[in-house]
Amino acid sequence: MSPILYAKVHKYTFVISIGEWNVLPDVKVKSLMINNTIPGPTIEVTEGDIVEVKVINKTPLPHTIHWHGLEVPNDQDGVPYVTQDPIEWGESFTYRFVAKPAGTHFWHCHWSTLLHISGGMYGALIIHHKDKNKSLNGKYNVKKDITLLVDSIDPEWQTKMLNMMIKMHKKEKEEKTFSTVKEYKEAIKAGYKSPYLKGIPKPEYKYHLINGHSYPLIKPIITKVGEAVRIRIINVGNIPHYFHFHGMQLLVVAVDGNTLKSPYYVNTVPSFPGQTIDVIMRPQIKGWWAVHDHAEWGSTNNGHFPGGTVFLIGVADEKGFISNYRPKISLTQ
Repeated sequence: MSPILYAKVHKYTFVISIGEWNVLPDVKVKSLMINNTIPGPTIEVTEGDIVEVKVINKTPLPHTIHWHGLEVPNDQDGVPYVTQDPIEWGESFTYRFVAKPAGTHFWHCHWSTLLHISGGMYGALIIHHKDKNKSLNGKYNVKKDITLLVDSIDPEWQTKMLNMMIKMHKKEKEEKTFSTVKEYKEAIKAGYKSPYLKGIPKPEYKYHLINGHSYPLIKPIITKVGEAVRIRIINVGNIPHYFHFHGMQLLVVAVDGNTLKSPYYVNTVPSFPGQTIDVIMRPQIKGWWAVHDHAEWGSTNNGHFPGGTVFLIGVADEKGFISNYRPKISLTQ
């Protein structure tokens, strides 16, 4: 008789709260947070494992969690009023699904996504191949595996919208829903005023973040000549970015978690909203190298360059030496 094989179960708890997040030492943002941090927890599992996430809502706002890029049971997809009712204040909900497909993915809140994602409700979801022969890390002899979660925020808009929605949900207690389009039309005829009649201002993104911070708080990547580094770029935000890597070429090996049959080289990596893109970096020249968004607004803090998504890559020689020049932090170019 063959032995019974049981899938490994990974259990997580997501506690949703509202607090202040320091994007920069002197820039605080009112944010939604999961487990008191931005980004939220990284889920890293192997294909075929079981993921179980208990979500506890300690905010007045409703929430759901969507597993972006995953193939999950329909009732676990986390779309309010499509697959489930939202998780209300003081409630909890447990998601459970098999981790698939393998690749670079992410999770995020799917209630009022414009606000809740920019408000900090997101995290990486990495699923490794069960078949080691399909592993990109093995194929390219990767020594470092780095994830960059990219987002953009407008602090004033975010604070205003959070306060407005908290007040609204505390007052109304329940979201207005309709069972059919006919019911919606009849409500309009009976005098119901659609919220679409009143516009809401759009955010003007002033700060651009990698892993919850803007330049100069983004950690540099330290590597050495010839070393293979896998960089997983996850654009959880609402605008595209175009990351230009100075002094090197990068091999694009996967998009949206799907391994490319024909990888290709670039030195500027487009990153679109909702997209994940994996690149292999194998630098050939030592020194400190800049990375920045070549749509330059993404490289600013409140209009000031340098800022935003700017960060450095330090490439050392075989002796561990990077450069005679020591990089400085500039805020006034």
